[in-house]
Amino acid sequence: MLHRCWRALDPLFPEQEIFSRRLSMKAGILLFILLTLIFSLAGSMIPGDGLFGFDWNHFWGIQRIPPFYPPWTSLAIRYLTYPLLIGITLSAFSIATLQRAIHPVSAAAAFFSLPLLWTIFLGQLEGFALLGSIALPWLVPFALIKPQIQFFGLGARRSYILAFLVFMILSIIIWGNWPERMLAVESFYGEGRYPQNIGLGWWGLPFFLLTIWFSRGDMDMLMACGAFISPHIIFYNLLPLTPAIARLKPRAAIVALVLSFLTLSSNWLGPYGWWLGWGFVPWVWINLAAQRYPDSKFGQRLKWIAG
Repeated sequence: MLHRCWRALDPLFPEQEIFSRRLSMKAGILLFILLTLIFSLAGSMIPGDGLFGFDWNHFWGIQRIPPFYPPWTSLAIRYLTYPLLIGITLSAFSIATLQRAIHPVSAAAAFFSLPLLWTIFLGQLEGFALLGSIALPWLVPFALIKPQIQFFGLGARRSYILAFLVFMILSIIIWGNWPERMLAVESFYGEGRYPQNIGLGWWGLPFFLLTIWFSRGDMDMLMACGAFISPHIIFYNLLPLTPAIARLKPRAAIVALVLSFLTLSSNWLGPYGWWLGWGFVPWVWINLAAQRYPDSKFGQRLKWIAG
């Protein structure tokens, strides 16, 4: 009976080759270690005590974990250094981009996009979520350290969902109702809603419902779709989605690169400028959907929108 119910979910997980390159587990681990060493050495030349690494210095580097983070975060970063954090982030991003890239220009556009640069600049932990995404289902705990959009990517495969459910049950038994604290993130900010938070929450439900069926089985599309209803998104939280730029055609990838920087218009337009970052997410989703459904009327319309 359970097996029949599980198989009945097949339409939600269509078989398709999403990424142009796949690595064996052994090759992926070796490549990750090598790239982490290289990028960590490069990261050691970046000063982490001034302009760079603000969040590292004020939170992770001194083991000051905000209460809305998962309780295993302190275990994951206990032996972390700022150069190693840079190394992990860039190596995970490199592998994710390598798996997806269809053109050197598209890959370069992904590497120069704002979510990656901002994550490195602040010393944030989005690289752990990205590392979790390229090693699913084994690294589900890493994917959930920053779950704003990575949570939705877990819906791409039944094995990811099963790993998520098992880990959630175990984590709640061990640490109690930690998801409640995470969902109450805004209550921990003294000024109320954080000004950089562009999460739509339930206001994004119509966009989520319009895109969820077409996104099934595709991790990148699911993350873009889920971003519409995520209650808390600061633009660097979109890092796990950013390698998807490498899947776009060069011209569309360059447009995505430009759109990723529009959120910085807040420096001139004030707090409302943060919301201009929303051009990035639907643009990536539209282009991915147009590629996925090229022969349908729906895909043709999206292709026309994407130009």
